[in-house]
Amino acid sequence: MKKVFAVLVASVLLFLVAFSAFPQREENNGKVKIGAPDDTGGMIIHYLINEKGYGDAETQGDFEIYPVKDCCASTSQWALSSDLLDLAVMCPDAAASLLEKDGRFEIVSPCLVNSDIVVVRPGVVPQKIGVAQNRSHQEQIAAGVFGPDVATAPMLPAAIPYAYEKNAVDGVVVDALRGFTMAGEKIPAPAVPDGHITYVLVVNKSFKKDSRYHEFISLFRVSVEELNKPDALLEEIMKYKNIEFTREEVEQWNRLGIRHVFTTPGIRG
Repeated sequence: MKKVFAVLVASVLLFLVAFSAFPQREENNGKVKIGAPDDTGGMIIHYLINEKGYGDAETQGDFEIYPVKDCCASTSQWALSSDLLDLAVMCPDAAASLLEKDGRFEIVSPCLVNSDIVVVRPGVVPQKIGVAQNRSHQEQIAAGVFGPDVATAPMLPAAIPYAYEKNAVDGVVVDALRGFTMAGEKIPAPAVPDGHITYVLVVNKSFKKDSRYHEFISLFRVSVEELNKPDALLEEIMKYKNIEFTREEVEQWNRLGIRHVFTTPGIRG
């Protein structure tokens, strides 16, 4: 009985710590809450706020961005469902799960394609491929590149480079900005019409009535166009992640088919 009580107390404490660690909504602070991952998926939000002026409190309405380190974790879905966030860039798996559970949200559009790439050691026949847990689309990429019988090893996204470095896996499906810092052959996701969607833009439907949503969409479109240009991409990657890309790496980025997108009418929930 004491053991059961101890487990219950520990579980409650863990929940309270996790809850308090996540930013809490201030009802009347007038800020739009934007969730974004800390990888390639979050780059457009960083660019939109820091380069396009969406974060200027006086002229743009005072916006706030919250990083979501693993967009496929339940915390990001909870944040949206609890009205903590108005907008978010999410992986398609997490977005589909959210829409299935909560009809208040919809996917506005895909916003990034082909940003999950495969990295393998040259001369090795891959037997086991590391993928991010809860991202079925990465398992599909691995199967598309190496065949349906390849073994995948799901793990936390942050652990993928370490597992690769320690030879725990023969290759990985990894975010492009992480992948470009890793030694090995870079392989694109299997070709599909319009590209392999790796991130989507999700919105709370009630926020669509806000004039700031329309301002966001307008600047988002401009940001998409600009970040697909080599010069803007080079500069933004340095500002976003302090990674100094070369022209050759930008050309490889383009060969891998990585690009920001925005479609209309987009995918609907």
